Amino acid sequence: MTPKPEDMDYVRFTSLPQTHPRLYVDSLCGVAVLRGSDIFAGGVIGIEPGASKDCPVSVYACLEKFNAGFTKAYTGATRFLGNGLLVMERKQLLGDIHANSGVAVRMTQPLVVCPSFQSCLFQSGNLVAQNLPSLVCARVLDAQPGQTVLDMCCAPGGKCLHLADLMQLQGTLIAIDKSAKRLNTVAEQAVKLVIDTENFLRIHCFDACRLCDDNGTDAGEPDSKPPYRPKQFDRVLLDAPCSALGQRPRLLTSSDSSSQLSKTASQLSSYAQIQNRLFREAIKLVKPGGFLVYSTCTTRPEENERQVSLALQINWPNLKLVEQTPNLRPFGINQPDGSVGLVQKFDPEVPYDASDVTNACNYDTIGFFVAKFVVA
Repeated sequence: MTPKPEDMDYVRFTSLPQTHPRLYVDSLCGVAVLRGSDIFAGGVIGIEPGASKDCPVSVYACLEKFNAGFTKAYTGATRFLGNGLLVMERKQLLGDIHANSGVAVRMTQPLVVCPSFQSCLFQSGNLVAQNLPSLVCARVLDAQPGQTVLDMCCAPGGKCLHLADLMQLQGTLIAIDKSAKRLNTVAEQAVKLVIDTENFLRIHCFDACRLCDDNGTDAGEPDSKPPYRPKQFDRVLLDAPCSALGQRPRLLTSSDSSSQLSKTASQLSSYAQIQNRLFREAIKLVKPGGFLVYSTCTTRPEENERQVSLALQINWPNLKLVEQTPNLRPFGINQPDGSVGLVQKFDPEVPYDASDVTNACNYDTIGFFVAKFVVA
């Protein structure tokens, strides 16, 4: 019998030694380590006595509130992340001389084996890391050189920059997000990739829920600032804000207490409401015959198949769900119009044969959903 991935993780967890002096990191750093990162100075919050430079350490993530430097004994829950080599002096991390940047621990025995993206290629900006479903999503949109393309919720910019590459930097690509801080990341990455941010890629801080001006009184063409008049874009990508329940790996922290989880559950409906508002704007902006791709990084049907059903049943009769290329995961709840296999749903909970190396990479992904529409 082929072992399941979770069984393999358990074997690795129980076989790795946890006898070195402990080094503690915050939960955000812990997630980064689970995704293949070394530990940077800013993530370290405590070290047990006995640890010094070039000493092996066992790394733990703190899952509850803590005092930096552990001025008081930490007794909260932790999660073992693996072992590494401390490459900074202790006093740089917790003493009078504080290190603000740089690698503090190089992970030599990570709990979860993921490739590190700290090579010179990634640091220079020549390569951009993306999850498989995100790559599929951009290709499904089928943006062509010379077209006018809109990315409605573009930050942090991975799909947007992929679209720029697929368009061969020809045409017009509009990148919208309401977070100026997150848009700075998009702009910085575009500069690294030598993308023209004046004539080709145009980045605007704007609320996508108000992106289409039906009256046209304050609206302009795609080469101007938003809002825009209806039917201006050949392709529209709506990678909508969502509950992000498909993201993995994740750490359950103290902020996810039972009361907080209950509160979160009561707020989940708000995502669907925002998605519906964005959907309405997106439809109006697509040219007749153009394509709209709707995507999320969650597995909740209320934010995925339900949104598709609403679009097909009630709101927009000029929409038609169409086939996707590439289509690696033709799953998802069937639609009321009889559509079968037209949406893609990447669900890490779906069992798969890990020995089938060719196909396993299509299953062992983050949770993600993609639907493609043509607008009449």
